[in-house]
Amino acid sequence: MIEAVCWDVGGVFSGRPVDAVADLAAEHSLDPDEVFTAVFGPYHLDGDHTWHRVERGEIPLKEAWGAVEAAVAALGVEFTLMDFFSRFGNDPADRTVVTDTVRTLHGRGIAQAIITNNVKEFSQSDTGGWHSIVPMDLMSVVIDSSAVGMRKPDPAIYHHTLAELGVAPERAVFLDDMDANVAAARDIGMHGIVVGADPSAAMGELVALVDQLS
Repeated sequence: MIEAVCWDVGGVFSGRPVDAVADLAAEHSLDPDEVFTAVFGPYHLDGDHTWHRVERGEIPLKEAWGAVEAAVAALGVEFTLMDFFSRFGNDPADRTVVTDTVRTLHGRGIAQAIITNNVKEFSQSDTGGWHSIVPMDLMSVVIDSSAVGMRKPDPAIYHHTLAELGVAPERAVFLDDMDANVAAARDIGMHGIVVGADPSAAMGELVALVDQLS
């Protein structure tokens, strides 16, 4: 039986970072993997890249901003991170299906949680930050990497979330747009679903899994 569903934020409730990177790379005839690593570091790891440190809350965004822009400039691209993050709003997918699925599963008595690699400052903007795109009133547990000092794919952040929920790994599902983060959840015994460019398929897979194990 599934007792809890754990959600990533960026790439699930909003446009995917990998798609924003792909657009930027295409404009400059660059390798998207190279651009992604310059901005976000090797995302299948939890390391010492500047962005990883920001997401763990170890350094403020203003300290990291210039370093990340310099790393991308070394590839021959001049841009600001603000320009880059604005591309997330160019998402062609209808993501209301994600919020609708959250509400449906909540109505069935299934606990909902957030596990996000995020930046402290991104939850504190004048517009409400990422909280404004998530049905926060339905989330029993919210785990922000910058607040807890851990980030995906470190197994510790998944164990921490499950402990907060009081749910065993095999009774929880985790959804993320990054393969490595989903693989890490599966490694500790959770069910894992990768969210693609169109989230509808993943939502269908999630509901089918819940139905199957109910």
